[in-house]
Amino acid sequence: MKGKIVCLCVLLFCVSLPAFAAGPPVPKFNGSYNITGYLEPSLGSPYTWCFDFTNTGAVLGFANSGTWNVPSYSSGWSGEWYVNGDEIIIHGVAAGTFIFSWKGRIVASNRIAGRQAEFFISGATDTAGTFYGAKVSGACPAAVPSAKSGDPAK
Repeated sequence: MKGKIVCLCVLLFCVSLPAFAAGPPVPKFNGSYNITGYLEPSLGSPYTWCFDFTNTGAVLGFANSGTWNVPSYSSGWSGEWYVNGDEIIIHGVAAGTFIFSWKGRIVASNRIAGRQAEFFISGATDTAGTFYGAKVSGACPAAVPSAKSGDPAK
């Protein structure tokens, strides 16, 4: 009898293993996030901008994907993003001069973090470092507060 109970427990464990391995589901990504970047090599001169993410499901066939923009950046700053598992890829352009690429993880339903790089259209690297994003309620403001400063929108 004891052997049957052990066998049953092992069988239940094996059957439920895929559910445990998958982890919690990644939520549909969208909304507004304050993203703060920390620049290498010293991770100093942080900048924070509010990004509006819209889920369109239209990027490279990923259902969890869409467009983004920074409404307070008057020279135009926008791009696309997609989520693959818990990984998020964000890329775009600003002012027709800079190319941006962020690669990171959705670390909670309202938090993202990872690495970023900024390039000039010529291909030369302008900045690189890490980023952290926290979801905010409502949409991003259309204007930049006067105290706002820092790369990438110099």
